Amino acid sequence: MAAEPWFDPVLPVLLVLLGAPMGSFAALLAQRLPRGAPVLITRSRCDACGQALRWWELLPLLSFLALRGRCARCGAAIPPRLLQAELAGLALGALAAWAGAGLIGALALWCLLALTLSDLGSFRLPNPLTFALLLLALAVAAWPPGKGLSPELESLSHAALGAALGAGVFLAISIAYKALRGRPGMGEGDIRLMAGIGALILPAAGWQGLFMVTLIAGLSGIALGLLRALRRGRSLRARMRVPFGACLAMAASAVYLAALVLPRL
Repeated sequence: MAAEPWFDPVLPVLLVLLGAPMGSFAALLAQRLPRGAPVLITRSRCDACGQALRWWELLPLLSFLALRGRCARCGAAIPPRLLQAELAGLALGALAAWAGAGLIGALALWCLLALTLSDLGSFRLPNPLTFALLLLALAVAAWPPGKGLSPELESLSHAALGAALGAGVFLAISIAYKALRGRPGMGEGDIRLMAGIGALILPAAGWQGLFMVTLIAGLSGIALGLLRALRRGRSLRARMRVPFGACLAMAASAVYLAALVLPRL
């Protein structure tokens, strides 16, 4: 059964419109899930004065511009990371629409954004987000954009293999590092994250895509570590913490979109 004809031109517009709100929601998840705070039943509040935000103060992008980046109650500056998350969500929605990622593919990209923000902010990759990414990746493989409602079992099997390969390789690296250095060099969250990334990337870009994700993330992690060391006036040390999960998530987003736009690459 093919998708409804009216849905084809509507979906790209929908993805762009959802971009900024999903970016805002990703920032909310990244802030609350690592602390174990409720996500949906607690109203958003100003970090400075603690006042609950009204609906018009929660409009993505528009409220930030209308309030000139400050709380309407106390005048405190709104954290720039919220605007950055909304802009990133908008960019991912537009890229997903352009690349033909479909709704489920766009949700996977927004989930990767939430994981990136969480790792950058707290060095945590919450289990609900890594599990959601794995489910979304399997759904993308089972129901690729434009293929109708019948599940693609071969693609789904490739996604399951990718999940096992991604998590298995990183688990082996973690065990080997601990055996050689006597301390863990990789968090369990990174291993769970690679299960979702493997399931997303292997059907779209093959094992070469997984290699590229690891390579880009590794180089990005080194660059990020150098920048943090320079900012603190220190040398790059082996024990310096680097949000490698964020590097993996950003690399996976880039490789996935590239695989959709340039499948021969």
